[in-house]
Amino acid sequence: MPHADQVRNHARWRSGWRAGRTGYAWLLPLADQPGLRKLVNDYQYALRDLPGFDLVPLEWMNILVQEIGFTDEIDESRIEPLVAAARTRLASALPLTLAFHHAVVLPESLSLPAEPQSTVLDLRASVREVTAEALGGATLPAEPEDIDKHVSLAHSTTEGPAIFAVATLGATVVEPTTAKVSALSLVKLNRDHSCSEWETVAEVLLGV
Repeated sequence: MPHADQVRNHARWRSGWRAGRTGYAWLLPLADQPGLRKLVNDYQYALRDLPGFDLVPLEWMNILVQEIGFTDEIDESRIEPLVAAARTRLASALPLTLAFHHAVVLPESLSLPAEPQSTVLDLRASVREVTAEALGGATLPAEPEDIDKHVSLAHSTTEGPAIFAVATLGATVVEPTTAKVSALSLVKLNRDHSCSEWETVAEVLLGV
């Protein structure tokens, strides 16, 4: 994946978001992956003095699979049937094996792409479909221009050329790693700080 030439300020306040507001989302939490933690930590150590970026705490490492809707717009009684439907749909899915190699500069972040990308996209397609069936397609946000298929190391806090970030990542010696992910989480997501944080509502085991 090529590096971006320019970075821009990470816009955590997407349409409808405000301080204190939370939204339901499906994501893959990755803080419990020791190899990935080491890889991210190695990069973040090298990035510690690079201006213009906020490092993402290891405890909030994730791949965002699908945003659903704001918690103040979805009746809580609809969540249990959604989780049940997702468990039925994903009972035949296999746990994910994702490889992480070298970080790249994206327009709003420094990130580790998950490989194969098709694995994340296939999971997202299944999750989006079952969520639309359970809650109604109008509930789901429109498809974003760029679907998350990566773990963010740091978010950009400024605008400008990416040359120094590209050089720092390229000069950092790291060991690629593999993560085995056996569950998808439904969470209440908030964007009150520089990175997304969440409270887990339910877990859906893959292949169970």
